[in-house]
Amino acid sequence: MRRTVAALALLAGFALVGSAFYLTRSLAPAPVVAPPEGARERATVVSVTDGDTLVVSPVEGRRRGREQRVRLIGLDAPETLPRPRCWARESTSALQRLVPRGSTVTLAFDRRRFDDHRRQLRYVWTASGEFVNARQLAEGNAVVLRVRPNVAHAEEFARLERQARAARKGLWGSCPDRRPPSRPSVVSGPAAHLAHSGLPGDP
Repeated sequence: MRRTVAALALLAGFALVGSAFYLTRSLAPAPVVAPPEGARERATVVSVTDGDTLVVSPVEGRRRGREQRVRLIGLDAPETLPRPRCWARESTSALQRLVPRGSTVTLAFDRRRFDDHRRQLRYVWTASGEFVNARQLAEGNAVVLRVRPNVAHAEEFARLERQARAARKGLWGSCPDRRPPSRPSVVSGPAAHLAHSGLPGDP
């Protein structure tokens, strides 16, 4: 009898350790990935438009001091206009905390630098080195939007989205119809970054 109780206790201990390991992996922080050499630029944050768009002012180069709109590569956050979608305010607030007004960020481009609205398509890092695009996905503040040819971090972004969804973080635990079947996983073509992604809560 004592051996049976001891065996059951040992099995329960293994189960707890396994659950803790799985939870730790599921809630792992977004990776710190250094911006690539030769493809980076520094800028000051002017404002945050929504969870995937901000306005910056370059601090160096020929565009120094000229405000530029930046669209984060690899993700799509709920729209704030004409009316806020589910999790739009939370996603925008999260980005404002990551890159507050007046802070300095590092931008890096991929193969395509601008979308059809002349917004810069960029990966963004905070002054402390946090990868902003990855963080928004890891916290469930956006969904993956994989757009060729800008797919340098596509696999990592997809993994972070899966983890956020499994943990029901952010919009994954708060918005209905978390992944509508109409949402494309890969978009290509000249107007790719303007495509609607079927975000949770969208009609």
